[in-house]
Amino acid sequence: MNSAPSDPAVEAVTRLAAELTGMPVACVTVLDGNHLLQAATTGDALGPTPTRLLLAEAPCRTTVTTGRPVHVANAAADPELRTSPLVDGRLAAVRGYASVPLTGPDGEVLGTLCTMDVVPRALTIGRLRALEDLGTVVVALLARRREAAETARHGELTRAVLSSVEVGIVVADPTGHLVMFNDTARRWFGDADPALSPESHPGAYGLFALDGTPLTGPQAPLQRVLAEGAVDGVDLLVRTGGEDGHERRLRCTGRRMRAESGEALGAVVALHDVTVDRHREESLEAAHAELARYAERMRALARASRTVATAEDPRTAVCAAVRDLTEADAVYLMQTRPGPDGDRLVATAAVGIDDPSFLVVRPGAERAIPLTVLATGRQLFVADVASHPDVNPRLLHASATKSGVWQPVLGAGGRPVGVLGVIWRRHVPDLPVAVTSMVQTLAGEAAHTLARAALVEQLVLTAERDPLTGVGNRRHFDRVVAEEVAVAERTGSPLTFALVDLDHFKRYNDAHGHLLGDDLLRDFAQAAAAQLRPGDSISRWGGEEFVLVLPGCALDAAAEVADRIRAAVPHAQTATVGVAQWSPGSTASAVLGCCDEALYRGKQQGRDRTVVRDGVRAVVGAARTGV
Repeated sequence: MNSAPSDPAVEAVTRLAAELTGMPVACVTVLDGNHLLQAATTGDALGPTPTRLLLAEAPCRTTVTTGRPVHVANAAADPELRTSPLVDGRLAAVRGYASVPLTGPDGEVLGTLCTMDVVPRALTIGRLRALEDLGTVVVALLARRREAAETARHGELTRAVLSSVEVGIVVADPTGHLVMFNDTARRWFGDADPALSPESHPGAYGLFALDGTPLTGPQAPLQRVLAEGAVDGVDLLVRTGGEDGHERRLRCTGRRMRAESGEALGAVVALHDVTVDRHREESLEAAHAELARYAERMRALARASRTVATAEDPRTAVCAAVRDLTEADAVYLMQTRPGPDGDRLVATAAVGIDDPSFLVVRPGAERAIPLTVLATGRQLFVADVASHPDVNPRLLHASATKSGVWQPVLGAGGRPVGVLGVIWRRHVPDLPVAVTSMVQTLAGEAAHTLARAALVEQLVLTAERDPLTGVGNRRHFDRVVAEEVAVAERTGSPLTFALVDLDHFKRYNDAHGHLLGDDLLRDFAQAAAAQLRPGDSISRWGGEEFVLVLPGCALDAAAEVADRIRAAVPHAQTATVGVAQWSPGSTASAVLGCCDEALYRGKQQGRDRTVVRDGVRAVVGAARTGV
């Protein structure tokens, strides 16, 4: 079974939680998609239990989905908990149970802190609140672990860059002790011990002035930087060790480093070999400037990561961060979305593009570089986009792209879930390594963003579904109406509502029982939804009533939709429909009132008919049902 990486501090909190609540078992779980992973656990009273469990089967699923603490004295008697395999005996027999949510800074539930016992046990309010306080501590510890991981990742990237440049980098602490040679410097200096100080090594690591005078003590470049703050363009010789033992002529540039608080951090010196070609002085200055830009990019990358994590619109925040860090002209994020004619790859966020609606391609129906990257799962840089065999002429013309890099956004298991497109409207011959790394890093941020967005969308979808029929509920209707009225006001397109009522539903319930009555409601909801066009919406209004929202649909067309739905009513039943069209300035409630009046008129006239506000359409199904 998989488990989350352990953390001694988190494990200590679980032990404290068990001691505080008096329950023998405590654990911290973290969300991983639709599973929960154990990050820490204490106590073996439950016996062997899996470290990875489906969220739907976990006792703490209610805590995760509601974001509220859950405490029961006897889980076996609780209707929400007793079906869990950890409660009903399949995996364990939990009785006393308490869990609190681990809530992140943006309100999402990251996991739970829970305590369990094999015998019934009740907690006082004070102990439950103390358990919530421990949950806050766990959130802080998890955040610290994530920050440490980010710091380590950035440190690894820094070391990789320093080891790849053909410039010697030497760093000293504020006392002058050497703390780092990069690979290039070590080739020149041989195996000199970086811990030695200039005072203990009179040759100052074999550094000499151009006239052969040893650069000892305060004359050594690092010591000058610490004392003076900087050295620029100082030429010197190195004679110690090295890969070939030959004398080298180096040009030295150094800076004293201070923290934002003003505290001295030490000194860094960059050394460049100018033995063969003195013209490489210009390259040294460029390398030093690039090193400074890289340091700023690393700081900017950290700022961007924090901004994305807290942004109200994280998709756009990712695009904006990539554009700022790469100095690109535009950045867009594309994801696969279903369409009326099949799946499409569409832009879900963009910066630097006034109207990104043209960023739509259909897999299998047309070619495009983003589709290639989505299929291969590998980054692709193209210096001359117009000449690439997979270029899409429509996208090329609309975006005015000259050069670009496309980075796959990888979800769980390394599966591509989107593409991050970075484009320049000027020719970029080569992609710097730093840009490649930053794009990959921010694509990782985009993956987390998409995962969070998918979770939020799923929670919203669940919250907007009627639990019996599976169609929308009142909350879903309110959201859809607000969106469609706004579209109708902006575009002037027609918008029609309809109320559908199953005829004699009470009589059907009385005759067949409530279970079959529920079956009728479910079957009708599915049959009605099957008659709708893409973009139409159906919600349960209450009891046996359903409401339709039909955008871009005038009265006559809406009445035809209603007639199709009436003809599809299952179990030899009928329905009556009231239809009314929204007009500018009207409220949704006023239009629904008109639908209700039309529906009432249809009931008075014998049911099993569609009634629009201007009159009654022909009865459908009267001969079939006898109504």
